[in-house]
Amino acid sequence: MAKSRIGFKTLAIALLFSGAGITHAANAPTAAQMLQFKPRQPGIAVATPADAELANFKVELAKGQKLANGKTASGWILKDGLGRVSRRFFDTDGDNQIDVWSYYTNGEEVYREIDSNLNGKVDQYRWLGTNGSKWGVDLNEDGKVDTWKVISPEELSQEVLAATLTRDYSRLQALMVTKTDLDTLDLPESEANRIKTKLQGAATAFQTASAALAKLSEKTRWVHLETSSPECVPADAIGAKADLLRHRHGTILYSDDKTNDFLQTGELILVGKAWRIIEGPVSGGVAQNTTSTNPGGGTGIEITDAIKTLVEDLKPIDEKYKTASTPAAVVEYNLARVVVLEKIVTATKGKNREEWLKQVADCYSTAAQNGEEAVLPKLTQWKVLITKEEPGSNVAAYVAYREMSAEYALRLAKIKPEQMTKMQDEWKDRLAKFVQDYPTAEDTPDALMQLGMVNEFIGKETEAKNWYTHLVRHFEKNPMAPKAAGAIRRLALEGQEFELVSQTLGSKNAFDIKSVKGKIALVYYWASWNTQCVGDFAKIKSVIAGHGAKVELVCVNLDNDQEAAIKFLQNTPVPGAHLFQPGGLDSPPAVQYGIMVLPNMFIVGADGKVVSRNAQVATLEDDLKKLLK
Repeated sequence: MAKSRIGFKTLAIALLFSGAGITHAANAPTAAQMLQFKPRQPGIAVATPADAELANFKVELAKGQKLANGKTASGWILKDGLGRVSRRFFDTDGDNQIDVWSYYTNGEEVYREIDSNLNGKVDQYRWLGTNGSKWGVDLNEDGKVDTWKVISPEELSQEVLAATLTRDYSRLQALMVTKTDLDTLDLPESEANRIKTKLQGAATAFQTASAALAKLSEKTRWVHLETSSPECVPADAIGAKADLLRHRHGTILYSDDKTNDFLQTGELILVGKAWRIIEGPVSGGVAQNTTSTNPGGGTGIEITDAIKTLVEDLKPIDEKYKTASTPAAVVEYNLARVVVLEKIVTATKGKNREEWLKQVADCYSTAAQNGEEAVLPKLTQWKVLITKEEPGSNVAAYVAYREMSAEYALRLAKIKPEQMTKMQDEWKDRLAKFVQDYPTAEDTPDALMQLGMVNEFIGKETEAKNWYTHLVRHFEKNPMAPKAAGAIRRLALEGQEFELVSQTLGSKNAFDIKSVKGKIALVYYWASWNTQCVGDFAKIKSVIAGHGAKVELVCVNLDNDQEAAIKFLQNTPVPGAHLFQPGGLDSPPAVQYGIMVLPNMFIVGADGKVVSRNAQVATLEDDLKKLLK
């Protein structure tokens, strides 16, 4: 698919992609020309003005950073009458050819198309903002997603339903585990063979399910996905090199305004940041058998006749509050949902009851943490009941952790400064008791991480190291373990060599902190959403200016999207090296030293060793004067 992919032949459209068009504002495309470009993927909601509004739209030249190759990234931004961005077409590598097409709604980017290999054809599609989080790859550049880099269980289930309704098996295949995925997971032969066997029956299951849904109308729509909590199968339990994360089952609720029914996804497993299916869909409300050689194998949530109507009752609630974003709306949604969920809990037993109970706890906890203090006693009642009925169980731990977290959030929202130390002491005592009562629960790693952070906050670094160490030793396969290990490394960093290798912001050029050895380096971890960094940058620039070439600033951005950092720096230029790797607070630079709170600044001496691992902007001038004597 060529970059001028909708076939415009006018000179103005050609200029949209030409060197002249990017570098000279006089040759800018018109608003109408930019608006003729539409998302290639279906169902994308983007801002599209009426003809009468078009006169208020403006096209602006967008200049990016100067790249290592001497070229400059640039492009065009289309803004509406309120000054909100509507389209952004950008050349990221300075070759005077657009390679990223971004679409907006109400000033927020909601969809992006990317020419990642710079061959003139779009090969990646990203759903953003209110449109979701999935990221598809078009391997043969024919406009269809062939595989997914990122997709959530909910988005995967939407794709499963759409593929089944349209009988598009290739769309289902894009969601399946591949040989490359199995190689990435590095599973033992027995487990890999189990997955391959299930995949062999996917086509037949798909045909059967498609036939069962053949009479549904084009109005059929996805409503909700019900799953249990994701399960972690320990690596040593199946002889793998890494843990296996999975949902044993997913139940899709769909509606066509006449019929409400269910479609089963089968087992889902996580590969990188994308959930995958390993079997074909099955029509109906009863989960197919997912018995496996894995520990914990069995059936997933079973939608029995006793609860089928109740599960359907969740549909109008989910539909009504699907765009809930304010605290009040979130509270309303969760309180409406929990009324139905409690009825489902009453009508179920065993493993199924446990999964619905977890959802009840989630609803009450979420409502409380959004300010609805009145629901906390109800959550406490559930905790007491489940702890009495199933002491020491996973579900008892799950409910207990959400109850204590909700109570802590409510207290934190109205705490007075002079009461903070006492409250933090009480919180760490509760966390420690939870770890003692539930040493192997799914929330125990989070409790251990919280214990480390709280002890750091109140200055008890030895205790903090101990809790981080507990997490690393006893939950080494947990995703939090690497960051806990990084925190241990950070707490012992003063006097040690500072190591930092990363990519530069806005490009993939490598940067090594060793390149500034011989100068004092200020390494500042930040994100554009943290308002403190605005004042910090102003002060840092002022301090550095007084010391000439003796001090170097290295800024490590921890935004989830580098575009936010680039936009910030365009409005507020900051000298120095700017680094970025995807992942935000879970990116490699953040994990390396366990960065959990922003901003965070290190002072590295001219010898490359850390002088301060928790430097403060307020005392930066004095710190530098001591080092530069």
